[in-house]
Formats: sequence, structure tokens, C-alpha cells
Amino acid sequence: MMPTTSADDVAAMFDLPPPADEARAESALEAEEAALAAELAATIEAGGFAGDAPDSRSNLRVDVAWRARMRLESGQLVELEVRNISEGGVGLKSGQPLPAYTVVTFEMDVPPLDAGGAITPVSGTIKTTYTVASGSQILCGATWQAPPAGLHLVTAWIKRLQR
Repeated sequence: MMPTTSADDVAAMFDLPPPADEARAESALEAEEAALAAELAATIEAGGFAGDAPDSRSNLRVDVAWRARMRLESGQLVELEVRNISEGGVGLKSGQPLPAYTVVTFEMDVPPLDAGGAITPVSGTIKTTYTVASGSQILCGATWQAPPAGLHLVTAWIKRLQR
């Protein structure tokens, strides 16, 4: 076995400070983490943080849970759930991957505004703007490429739900 030079001797040869004791280094790290945690707790308690970033969208959106579907370029029909709506677009949820930055045919089932009415299919063309995985679901945002037939019904729902 080849002899080794101790860490203290190596530090002395190269004019380095003596090596830190591992236990001391670990203790110092724990102290720094505790100080950071205390600082964050004090900031949160004092209200010095943004609870939620402001929404930069120009159209008000409201949460819904409506059935929908889109037809991909391949012809495949994908079942979706509309998570939110606005006059500018829709937020969608799917159990399968959706393409981003793609123009597709889209249709959603808009419930009646009054009891006893029928569901109205509102269809149009949307462009997907993003897709992101959230657990086993795929979330997608999309903008209308042309106002959908039935936009007046969507607008009426937005006004009702924003109250």
C-alpha cells in the first residue's frame, strides 16, 4: 500500500488553510439553512411576497368544466375538458398529449343558460399556445383563430360566472 499524505500536511505544503472538520462544516450548513428558513418565515408572516402573480391576459377568464374535443391534423379526435374560458380562448385538460403551437378544429359543449335548455355545441378553430404535463393530465392553452359560432353564448357565461 502506498503511504498517503495527511490533509493537514497537504494544506501546509500549499499554504492552504487547514481542512475544515466535517462535523463543523455540516453544523455550519445546518445553521445557514435554519437562518434562511427563519428569514423566509418572517417574510411570509410580514406579507412580503406575492400570493399570486397578476394575470396578464387581456380577456377575463372564468373556470368551467365542460366537455370538448379537438381534431388533430392526423384526423384523430381527442376528448378534452374545458378548464376555463374567455372571449380570447380556452384552457383545456386532456389525458393524452396535445400538440403546442398548432391550429386545430375545436368544439365544446356549452350548457344552457336557463334550466331545461339543451347543450349547445360551440365550434371554431383554435391555436394551441402551450401544453404542460400536470400529473397524469396534459394542460393546454389555446386562442381563438376566428370568433367561434356561439361566441355570444360563451360571453353570456363569462358575464354570469364573473359575478
